Amino acid sequence: METLRGQLNAECSHKMREETMDRFLGLMTPVEFKRNKEIIAYGGLDGNIYVVKSGIARVAYFDGFKEMTFGFGLPGTLLISYYPFTRGEPSFCKFEACCDTTVMKIAKARFLHLLRQSQDFAEWMVFMSMEQLLFHEMKLRVVNGDAKERFESLIENRPEIIANVSARVIASYIGITESYLSTLKKQFSEKSRK
Repeated sequence: METLRGQLNAECSHKMREETMDRFLGLMTPVEFKRNKEIIAYGGLDGNIYVVKSGIARVAYFDGFKEMTFGFGLPGTLLISYYPFTRGEPSFCKFEACCDTTVMKIAKARFLHLLRQSQDFAEWMVFMSMEQLLFHEMKLRVVNGDAKERFESLIENRPEIIANVSARVIASYIGITESYLSTLKKQFSEKSRK
């Protein structure tokens, strides 16, 4: 759990007190998912909170024509489907393991109880929510430009995604076809050898 503690601290600018972190982690149970298995399904009512302990998860949505990858959860990332969590409505997104992934699960009721009982935890959650909103803005800044620039940015900023996530998922994240991704990988490999 020490590694997860460090990952959670790295994910958020506000640090929880040690006793609050102990309480939070003590309320969680590990759940393992094989590659491509759903953690939270489209249309599901899973309002529980998950924290990626190891592996990589992705958040995807269906744009009416195809499935699009919106983002990734690396160790220390909170996974929350906001529709079921806040409104009790079906999830618009799905959360899926990109490789063998272990998450720590906390039931919504336990999470909310801790939120109400601990000001330290509530403050941490506010900052964590702001960090997740910041991520969306950072994605616009970091993963932009033409397809080649988006691919190179992903290699530079998140090489673990390139190493562990399928070409199909990476292509949907940067908005290109798998065949074009293969071409970019080949060009990048040739460029790296020079």
